[in-house]
Amino acid sequence: MNSSRKKTSAVLLCLSAFLIAGCSGTASPGVETRDDEAVIRAYIQQAVTTESGIWEGWAAQKLYEDTGIRVDFQPTGSEVEQKLKQYIAAGTLPDILGFRNLEQAQMAMDAGLLLPLSDYQELLPSVFETEVYKKAVSYTREQASGGRGHLFIVPVSIGPASYNSYNWLPMLQWDAYRKAGFPRITTLEDYLDAAEQMTKVKPFTENGEKVYGFSLFSDWDKYSAMEIATLSFFYGIDTEYVSPLMETDVITLNMRSILEDDSFYRRALHFYFEANQRGLLDPDSRTQTYSNLEKKYSEGRILFSCFSWLTGTYNDVISGHVNNAEAPDGFACVPADDMKIYEAPDQTIGRNWYLAVCSNTKYPEKACEFLNWLYDPEVEAYLYNGPEGITWEYDENGEPCVTEEGWNIINNKYEDLMPEEAGGGCFQDSVDFLNSLGLQASTVMDNGYTICYRYWPSTRERSVTLLQREVNEMLGADTIAEYLSRNDMIAKSTMAVNMMPVVSDERKIKAEAIGEIVREISWRMVYAEDEEEFDSLWKSMQAQAEELGIEQVETFYQNAWKKALRFVSAYE
Repeated sequence: MNSSRKKTSAVLLCLSAFLIAGCSGTASPGVETRDDEAVIRAYIQQAVTTESGIWEGWAAQKLYEDTGIRVDFQPTGSEVEQKLKQYIAAGTLPDILGFRNLEQAQMAMDAGLLLPLSDYQELLPSVFETEVYKKAVSYTREQASGGRGHLFIVPVSIGPASYNSYNWLPMLQWDAYRKAGFPRITTLEDYLDAAEQMTKVKPFTENGEKVYGFSLFSDWDKYSAMEIATLSFFYGIDTEYVSPLMETDVITLNMRSILEDDSFYRRALHFYFEANQRGLLDPDSRTQTYSNLEKKYSEGRILFSCFSWLTGTYNDVISGHVNNAEAPDGFACVPADDMKIYEAPDQTIGRNWYLAVCSNTKYPEKACEFLNWLYDPEVEAYLYNGPEGITWEYDENGEPCVTEEGWNIINNKYEDLMPEEAGGGCFQDSVDFLNSLGLQASTVMDNGYTICYRYWPSTRERSVTLLQREVNEMLGADTIAEYLSRNDMIAKSTMAVNMMPVVSDERKIKAEAIGEIVREISWRMVYAEDEEEFDSLWKSMQAQAEELGIEQVETFYQNAWKKALRFVSAYE
């Protein structure tokens, strides 16, 4: 939401007459609620943002024109799971819920707070009758309903993995890397030497702010230090979807605890410990929020990123870096020679994120109507691309392409450039509060082109920046996907990572207790005074986790993983 949507306005005052409160709420006293216009509340945890309020802009206008519904997004920001637990304890969940994993959804299911969508099937043809969703709906209904056989949750990001789109990539700030002489990177630890050389050529930003090689945040920690563990995805090791306490190698399909002496997690901890020893690690790493870190990336204060998308606005065309004719700059993927970059599986059952409706909502029909609208492929194409004739059009050959006006709107995605007749606002107004839609961006539609403009042939030809040209020349490839494939540096995952069952309450309590120890000691290890203290803390973490029963947790996941591997073939 842009600033104009955060302000209390006459529009919102008018809308208050039609406000639908949360699940257990009522309409304002003395106010009549019309059936053809409603405001439903939504808590979408997938979108980690501090902004909130009535959805406005071009996408919201289409929703209103199609359904008479407006959406009031509740703030998420940090500690989203704690907020969810508070909602559940109070029994006052908003009308629409977005869950970041099955475990969260299961909590709401077990509390009887999710609407059985299969009882409202006639209101949800987009979900139940769209062919590409059928396997996902079937699997979720049979395997993710707590044995109830109803569809309580609907997965998102259903469809093929996107070409040349990787979540985890080692990204370096290109101009500093160039000025440092393109230091060779053969393995993970070489990024330390590279960052050290890069900070010498860029010790401060133009505004005089100190530059660090690495910076972290802890907002998303669960059972481990998440962003530290994330380095494992550079080597085809999942430390998130199966369990943050386990390392699951998607190449060998082997699994083990992150607390093994030779685990990758220990290696990652030592990587950042050494970064801190060399003065390369931002001292705010343990305490800063994600939004603070993102701001530092936008300002060019951090030289390395482990996520392909975590660059703030530094890589946005409007920033002026990527097409700087004198010295193209921005974050570019520079993989180490020994890496096997994790590639997401084709998601025929969707990823482990879900949308649902609260069972106590006063207006289940309107909530279902919104969900049905959101899962309509034609609506999703609109949300991905914007209005035809403004942001895109068909060319003389019948191929979809972004217009010049469209590129201006897309490249300045946070500026209010969408024409008022389309609803106004900025390009990001469509997706910021949702994060993911039902269909993957690379899903091919009936016209033979992907649902999202990012993968249209015309876009690929147009969107190569001066930075990308330099990087591609160094790699000797047109795309990072081509380079990784040619050098056998891809670890293609299996959909089994999304088929893990929810742990029992007893095991969950055990895992949470272990996680509390692992999170706390992990950060202390990063900031340890020396190797001796680092090793001592590691042994202490192992001992405490063993006392709390990590072997039992590991046994559960080992058995569940074997079962998922046997089961997955029916859905791939």
